[in-house]
Formats: sequence, structure tokens, C-alpha cells
Amino acid sequence: MTPLDAIAAAIRTVLHDTGRDAAAIAPEMLLAADLGLDSLDLAQTIVLLERSLGVDPFRAAPAVAPRPAIRTVSDLVSIYSAAIDSPRSHTP
Repeated sequence: MTPLDAIAAAIRTVLHDTGRDAAAIAPEMLLAADLGLDSLDLAQTIVLLERSLGVDPFRAAPAVAPRPAIRTVSDLVSIYSAAIDSPRSHTP
């Protein structure tokens, strides 16, 4: 499963679980404006991604490093793709 597939599946699950439409999801879509995700939805999406992909890119990042902006599906794809390629980010 590619990061984009996993992210789209996680977003669809969160939307479905909250009674919202799980329409097509494209990389350029804005998480809030296009998909209607709020901060709690994003947190739930990240938990699902950690479980399905076996990585936590936020734990692996150094504490002093600036956190990347997460505005689009593509932002999440970039973050998770980099984490998958980094052996330090895999969760036990």
C-alpha cells in the first residue's frame, strides 16, 4: 500500500465514522477546506496511519526541528514517504 492509498483510506474512515461523505481524495486537496477535517479528525487520521503504515514521523523528528505545515493530502504523503524511508521512525 502506498502512502497516498493509506492516507486516503484513513481519511475516508475518519469521515465515514463521523457521518460525512468520503468522496474521492486527491493529493492537491486541502485537508480542512476541501475535506472538512478539523484538528481532531487529523489526529485520528494520524493514529490510523501509524497503525497501518507502522511509522510515526512526528516522534522520529528531532524536538528542535520545525514541524512541517500539514495543509494538503500531499503534505501528509511527503511526511509519511520520508518517514517510511527512515529506519528511525518505525514503531515497534
